Amino acid sequence: MKKLITLSLLACMSWAQAAPFPIEGEDYALTDVAELGLTKEDLFKKMERKFIKLGGSICANRAHMWAYDFKRDFNIDSGKLFLFYTKKTGEGTLKNWWYHVTPVISENNKVYAMDAAFSGIKGPLEPKQWLHYFTGSNNCRAIQDTDTDLLNRMFKGAAFPETTELGTYDCYYRIVPAGYWFPSNVAKHILGQDQTGRPVRFDRPEIDKGEVYSACVEAVTSSLGRLLGGGRKKCREYIGQ
Repeated sequence: MKKLITLSLLACMSWAQAAPFPIEGEDYALTDVAELGLTKEDLFKKMERKFIKLGGSICANRAHMWAYDFKRDFNIDSGKLFLFYTKKTGEGTLKNWWYHVTPVISENNKVYAMDAAFSGIKGPLEPKQWLHYFTGSNNCRAIQDTDTDLLNRMFKGAAFPETTELGTYDCYYRIVPAGYWFPSNVAKHILGQDQTGRPVRFDRPEIDKGEVYSACVEAVTSSLGRLLGGGRKKCREYIGQ
């Protein structure tokens, strides 16, 4: 059985003002893992860490594979939490990242980030804890459907502005269904257009196995291995083809 978590949005927030944590997106049911007799801690321990090259893979590819595993292995509909950095929070130790992403699950109608790629993260985190871990800030803004300038920046691959007409923030975030692989997918879906402004209809309420295969090839092989065709057989087996 699934509990539908209302996908509503607070216009802006700081963690001192926020309770409970808002989930942004369209209507989408996150499986309540407690109703399956599962716990977030047990699921975190079971996340794949050996097949995936944790230190040498793209976060979006790891997140896509983990979300696929949740669905395939446990029939869990998860989501994704996308973090978007500003220049202030993205520079330095995080190698100038402009975004990061992780799967999220629901337990007892609360959302938890499941990021198993970092030794400093020992288990599931509340979204505000995960955002703080990767930015050092509590001043993050949820991206709304009406924030067209911010959504268009998802096509650009660059840090977001700290100050806009919406205010001053250190980071931004959006929670979406698990099928959205990259930030550009999220932008196309919400805006209904691509980076050129051409109208498109892009929906990924379910995880696309072809995308998971491509994510797998990058996440389980080195760049040299990919040039030599490494990982293709393993990844076909992984998605059951």
